[in-house]
Amino acid sequence: MNKQKIRPKLEYILKKALYREALNRQEAAWLLREVDPLSYEAYALMGAANQLNREISGNRGTIHAQIGVNIAPCPHNCGFCSFAAQSGLFKERFDMSPGDVIDCAKRAVAEGAIAVYLMTTANYDFNSLLRVAAIVRGSIPAEISLVANIDDFDLDQAKQMVEAGFQGAYHVVRMGEGRDTRIQPERRLATLRAIRESGLRLAYCVEPIGPEHTVEEIVDKIFIGKEYGAWFSGAMRRTPVAGTPLGKLGALTEVELAKVVAVTRLVMGDSVSINCTHEPNSPSLLAGANLLWAESGSNPRDLEEETTEGRGLNSVQCGQLLREMGYEVLGGAPASFSR
Repeated sequence: MNKQKIRPKLEYILKKALYREALNRQEAAWLLREVDPLSYEAYALMGAANQLNREISGNRGTIHAQIGVNIAPCPHNCGFCSFAAQSGLFKERFDMSPGDVIDCAKRAVAEGAIAVYLMTTANYDFNSLLRVAAIVRGSIPAEISLVANIDDFDLDQAKQMVEAGFQGAYHVVRMGEGRDTRIQPERRLATLRAIRESGLRLAYCVEPIGPEHTVEEIVDKIFIGKEYGAWFSGAMRRTPVAGTPLGKLGALTEVELAKVVAVTRLVMGDSVSINCTHEPNSPSLLAGANLLWAESGSNPRDLEEETTEGRGLNSVQCGQLLREMGYEVLGGAPASFSR
């Protein structure tokens, strides 16, 4: 094969996506299986996703800020998570004060975030979450979305979350769910239905992807997001946290992650105007991603109690990265560099 040409099947799939025609599972699987992430064809795939994303978004980049509200040994024992009780990486419980959560939220918004996520471990008290959420909701502008990233919940709880001020919920059926975690996929799907029925917006991502995951599993997770009407989708690679059961299995390269981001972007079509990648990286921002997360507080991929001292980027840093990739940042603070 001439390395400077793309195969007719790839050309057909990419043109189909750019004409806003829905891709099917077989086409998504073919892209993931057959396109070498270091090939000339990979540039065509990522370029098509980049073009589609910038057209649909109006070339706007977005920053969402996540606050890890607590630290605690978590009973779900997810094999990739630093909070898993079985790993013993965090032995003591710590809850941020409402005042500290408010400070983090205000700072993130001032720096450019247009959504604030409250993330908790599975054993965080639900009523405490509602109280904190109501306080945060009253402390940030009404146009800033408040999103929950918490354990599974039912429809009645989802309605209580709406009353407390949440506009959305981040929830996914994760890679290896029920195998690498103590949560069965059916339970996660029930929560996705509760989110949809309550009127909350579903924040979704294909994650955490490791080198061992199959094309079929990745495709299944991509299409769950589309089926449940996700506000956005995207892809996140697994961070190998030392001391966790999956920590020795390694990680995707940023280029491999960018290929999954591109396929996810093409599958979602014009049903979404934003597409995420995590952790923030440049290749994915040229492959169909325009949403980055800034992080503060605790972080399940970090061994630091405050992730701004570890892995987490802040909103200013995320905004700078988006601008470096040519995006106009919604709500973004001025960049700290000049062209």
